[in-house]
Amino acid sequence: MKRLSLSLVLLLVFALRVEAQKQTKQYLGKVKYGKTEQEATIFEIPYPASQVEEGLKDLAAKQGIKVREKNGFFEARGLVLQKIGSNKHDVYYRVDKDGKNESKVYMILAEPGEDLANRTSSHAALAGSAAGGAVILASIGPHLDEQDFNMVKMDQEAEIKKTERKLADLQDEQTKLQKKISDLNKDLDKNVQDQKKLNAELGTKKSALAEFEQKRNEGKKKNL
Repeated sequence: MKRLSLSLVLLLVFALRVEAQKQTKQYLGKVKYGKTEQEATIFEIPYPASQVEEGLKDLAAKQGIKVREKNGFFEARGLVLQKIGSNKHDVYYRVDKDGKNESKVYMILAEPGEDLANRTSSHAALAGSAAGGAVILASIGPHLDEQDFNMVKMDQEAEIKKTERKLADLQDEQTKLQKKISDLNKDLDKNVQDQKKLNAELGTKKSALAEFEQKRNEGKKKNL
């Protein structure tokens, strides 16, 4: 029952996060890269910045691409964004914290090996449309959702293990307490038996004393 309840919590949290993903905003804008101003797609994503960074790094890693940092941006060279097509792009992105659990992502697309300072391609054209953000989001969104689900799942699994450890500790303590109670009951029974023996012994000794005193008194009367 406890596992079922935690599973329901996990599903509920994930459902709420997926609902939040629908509220992601994307729009074309400008961002400074090095000494140049670049056209970019800007995303306002309802996930923490650190989580978005890890999710995008993992997306690149699954394609065998190592993400590097330069000019305050992450660079993933030769990345394939499936929803745009099978062509490779050099993807530059910066993830800024935008609230406690939100982030803002500035993403620039370029041709493989293209120098952004002297670029000839268009970010919007490479994105596949004039508003490009929806297409890019369709490429990275599912991966971020999966990343978020996995993190929520890991947190819930950690909570389950933590609760299981607490339960195991309480069960161990119960076993020890039950043994103590058993030992105390044995000690109590022995105490009661010892009292009975001592009461019998005390009765015998009192009777012997009374008989001794009676005989002494009777001896005194005879001597009178």
